[in-house]
Amino acid sequence: MNTIAVLVPSFTLEYSIDVLSGIYDYFSDKDVKVIVAQTKFPHSTIGIFDYQYFTSVEFLKAQDVDAYIVVSGVFTTSISQQDLEDIVAQFAPRPVISIGADLSLPGTYSILADCNKSFSDIVKHLKEKHGCKKIAFFSANSTKSAEALERYDAFITALEENDLVFYPELVMDGQFNYEEAKKLILRRYSTKEDIDFDALVCANDLMAAGCMEALQQLGVKIPDDVKISGFDDAVVSKISSPKLSTINQAIYKQGLKAAELTDTLLNGKSIHKKNFISLFPKFRQSCGCISVNSSEPHFIDIEGKTCVDAEEEGVNLHQFVNELNERNKLITLMDTVRGSNTLKQFFYNLKYIAQQCDMSCIAVNFFKDVCYLDAEDNFTLPKKMNFWMLYDGESSVELFKPDIAYNPRQSVIPSRSLQGTSGIFILHPVFSGESNYGYLLCKINRKIFSDYIVYLKIIVNTLAQSYEYTNKIIETEKLEGEKSALTRLSRTDELTGILNRRGFIERGQTALDLMQETDMVGVVFFADMDGLKKINDTYGHEVGDLAIKTQAMALKEVFRSTDVVGRLSGDEFGIVAVGMNLIQVDRVRLKLDMMNEKLSRENNLPFTLSVSLGAVDLQKSSILKKLLSDADKSLYEEKRKKRHARLSENSK
Repeated sequence: MNTIAVLVPSFTLEYSIDVLSGIYDYFSDKDVKVIVAQTKFPHSTIGIFDYQYFTSVEFLKAQDVDAYIVVSGVFTTSISQQDLEDIVAQFAPRPVISIGADLSLPGTYSILADCNKSFSDIVKHLKEKHGCKKIAFFSANSTKSAEALERYDAFITALEENDLVFYPELVMDGQFNYEEAKKLILRRYSTKEDIDFDALVCANDLMAAGCMEALQQLGVKIPDDVKISGFDDAVVSKISSPKLSTINQAIYKQGLKAAELTDTLLNGKSIHKKNFISLFPKFRQSCGCISVNSSEPHFIDIEGKTCVDAEEEGVNLHQFVNELNERNKLITLMDTVRGSNTLKQFFYNLKYIAQQCDMSCIAVNFFKDVCYLDAEDNFTLPKKMNFWMLYDGESSVELFKPDIAYNPRQSVIPSRSLQGTSGIFILHPVFSGESNYGYLLCKINRKIFSDYIVYLKIIVNTLAQSYEYTNKIIETEKLEGEKSALTRLSRTDELTGILNRRGFIERGQTALDLMQETDMVGVVFFADMDGLKKINDTYGHEVGDLAIKTQAMALKEVFRSTDVVGRLSGDEFGIVAVGMNLIQVDRVRLKLDMMNEKLSRENNLPFTLSVSLGAVDLQKSSILKKLLSDADKSLYEEKRKKRHARLSENSK
């Protein structure tokens, strides 16, 4: 069984959805495994951790992938074609079908839109049908995408073929963006009378819609004063007012054709290096072919026939029902995953998660050790992963920790999981913040890719949390199970018998984590004995050690058994006080002064112990070391006040 990888930056773009629909439909009844990944862009921080999605590319480089389909036209809107070719080159010598960009690498084949013919048709129509002579153009050349440059060149060629003058000053760059196009029109033209063109052709529908709104704000009537056409036949073209004339670039057919060509190659047959998809204009209201008063979903084709936008029929009802179902599924999914505190609990819910999300199978795979990545790092795929859990509804197989290790560089699908299963799969990295744990693979039952990416985000977030929680439990149990004398000694201060620095940090941080998980208040103290150096210099280190021991006793007496008390260094102590707040700190100081006086007498010390306290509450940080540092700063303020008081007393 062949395995085909499909790489697309986003599942939520209309272009991506249509392409993936074509790929899905072609392969849905074939004995082949198609693995689709939403990769975002390398080092992307549009979403703060978006760069984590690009780790999917490394998984898909596995040796058992036989061919690739890359939605290049979307990639080249954000990265250069050279950068894309550097990525694709890593798949060699396996064949790559590129949709939307002609890659120069050996073993790559392209699916391209025939822009020249379609732009020539639209320009010819504007000239001959509507008498337009001066046509402006909205490009996106600044994006440096192959598609933008191709459409610009096709427009210039179309003018030449139709004996129309090219006006360079009437070329504007809207970056494929609605708002940019709108702003550019309003910056350039102040009034209706300033408009110096009778038609406007745009390199995509979003820019056309933005221009239309801006021109209407200036009082320009569309199509009476200016004719407008776009490119894409996106949803915005059907809902704009007036409805937008455009070029349908047959995106679904591009996906279908890419799948067909990939299948042909894997069956040992040859295909053309370049493969063109015929596009066709749809003339609607914005050029004047359909009355602006018409509410029917009609358009005029190149032959002058009136046609129906069949896909619009019932769209509102379908959209409403789909959105309602989606909300219900999300609510149910979140209720299901809420109880998945540990990986074992997540596994118990796996069957129900799959059923709720229209998935037949789910497999979860973790790295041996967590990988930590920031936006600048280049991800290196480890040579070892562990197959952790599987739900396969088709074969009624459920596995949890089957003790299978494998090399992800060799196989994207571990043995005993989904090796013999055909269908359409989505690969999604499992990550939280900078921590990358591995990946999830699921077989989908419907081509609702934009919905699946929402489901999977909820699922992988829960997986990451369950992973961390499970590890915490394991670590806690390990700590509690360490009963040997050596272990106890390693965490106990030899002089005082209380926790040493290591033991205090471990137990204190655990107490801190539990308090924050349960929304409890708490205070971290930093305590420092007063005058230990003077005690050592005056009475000797033996008496100094006794003072330290006595001070530790005083702290243990004042603070409760539920509090964590430890010696950090010579005369410094730390305390994590559970359930306490800053209002109680002054009372603690008073009780500690009284206890120091009492124990100094009982131990026959030739002086009275004194200690300075710094305190900070949990709101400052979740990290104990940071809280201790803040408490230390507070302590020095108290020591300063004490010194000032002594100086004032001595001056009397």
